[in-house]
Amino acid sequence: MKYSRIFILACLPILAVNLFSVAYDIEWMVNTTEFLVYFPLFVGFYKRLDFANFNIIAFLGLSLVAAIFNFFHEARPIYFIAMFFSMTSYFFLIREAVRYTQRETANKFMLFFFFILVAVNIYFLFQHLRQMEMHLAGVIEVGFYSAYYINLLVLAIVALIYYLNSYSRKSVFFISLVMAVVVSDVLRDMAAFYLRDTSVLIIESILRFTGVILAFQFYATEEKKLRLINLV
Repeated sequence: MKYSRIFILACLPILAVNLFSVAYDIEWMVNTTEFLVYFPLFVGFYKRLDFANFNIIAFLGLSLVAAIFNFFHEARPIYFIAMFFSMTSYFFLIREAVRYTQRETANKFMLFFFFILVAVNIYFLFQHLRQMEMHLAGVIEVGFYSAYYINLLVLAIVALIYYLNSYSRKSVFFISLVMAVVVSDVLRDMAAFYLRDTSVLIIESILRFTGVILAFQFYATEEKKLRLINLV
């Protein structure tokens, strides 16, 4: 078993405490576990991470700052500051993926498939923002959430391009990470504005923990083309 996998397994007790806290609505414990999960992963992946890469330092640093601000998220301005740091951290995920994406000519079917996916995601994003607009206080909040979700949309588009273009284990980690991030953020807002259900919050927490683990896996994995059988 790889050294890093031992520390991934060490995250499971933290996740269990997190889910217990979510089920019993213990906010401070939820925030604490979301902050603590980074530390065993830092230890496990330390030798595999290239800290000369600014994208790694910026993403992980901003993510930790966002986790710290989440301790005080009941204050509305602090909540938006935490979201701002999260949104900014996604920019460095995009930068890292773009580094490994080469421009190639795609066939017409792939282009059609790609633009259909983008169009569908834009439609759902627009509908989601329209529903949220009724619950937001003023133009500034609407503008902030619009910017946040446009950032997520760009992240998803880059992930799709990178995955279709790269065909590597690193790209698989990246698109899985992005899916976890996007769905967990949508579920977070679903619980905040529409339906605060325990099952929704539990799924969100599982995806958020999964996203953190996949982020470390993504940054620690070298870009290497693989055959299809190696991706399974």
